[in-house]
Amino acid sequence: MDSYQRLLVVVDEHDFSLKAVSRAVYLASKTHAAIIVMMLEHSHFVNRLVDTFEPEANQRQTQPQTKEAKLSCLNSFISQAAQSGLAISQASIVCHSSDDVLQFCEDFKVDAVILAASRHKLWNWLTIKPLDVRLIRESSRPVVVVKDHLWQPGGHILSLVEPCADDVTHKALNDAVLQTSEHFSQLLAGDCHLIDCYYGDTPSISFHQVLTPANDEHFHLQQMSNYSSRYHLQPQGEAVNKQHLHLAKSLPEDAIESIAKEVDSELVIVGDSGNGNLFSNMCGHVGEQVIDRIQCDLLVVKPQSARAM
Repeated sequence: MDSYQRLLVVVDEHDFSLKAVSRAVYLASKTHAAIIVMMLEHSHFVNRLVDTFEPEANQRQTQPQTKEAKLSCLNSFISQAAQSGLAISQASIVCHSSDDVLQFCEDFKVDAVILAASRHKLWNWLTIKPLDVRLIRESSRPVVVVKDHLWQPGGHILSLVEPCADDVTHKALNDAVLQTSEHFSQLLAGDCHLIDCYYGDTPSISFHQVLTPANDEHFHLQQMSNYSSRYHLQPQGEAVNKQHLHLAKSLPEDAIESIAKEVDSELVIVGDSGNGNLFSNMCGHVGEQVIDRIQCDLLVVKPQSARAM
């Protein structure tokens, strides 16, 4: 529970919301973490494009309209949170791009980045990668993308693992995902559901199908059960519940969307090795694919995260 002690919250000027700051405050109230809040301010050129392509984006009745009003609202929230004893402050550095955010992470050694989910429709109009997608792809730190679903005590976490992976990179990624799952299960005083996307026997013109662990359903379930026990992912005093192990014969993004809705999860955790191939770079990482398909928060961890837990 000593990890995630320096949290960076990024508030996008065009997707202004206090959701990410509120989530960071909730985490800090449990872990005594220090919070740094910064606002991403866009260039005049981007502001003009937003006004042109989506003029209603700046006409929300419930949101401050000007940059000064947004900063005032943000400072007021920070001041109120600080009065409760939390270590929260606004960054003295103004960022104008995701590159500035990534550089800030390196300079100040933050443990995780938290931000509200971007309105992807807006940025698709501008042919600009939204902030959450860029940070998921490029950040070496864990990234938490916050949605509207509240975190409830005794809540459910859904974690994507590859229990049959035998290469070093995927094993390290599994460790990062499972250690993070254990951490947040304790924080939420809840339980964790593990999901493994299993494709089963592949069609073959051969009459002889070789049975390997990779296409053995029972082996997948046994490996997930071992992981669940090793990382204490069930409530204390409860044996491993098979209902918390999900073996899905589908694409990860489809399985995550379905099971997250089924179990009403508070948080979905996936890993990112950072070594994307051409296909993943073109079509997007699993985390990118599920952002708009789930109602709960998304946490993307990296192999380096295992060393910080």
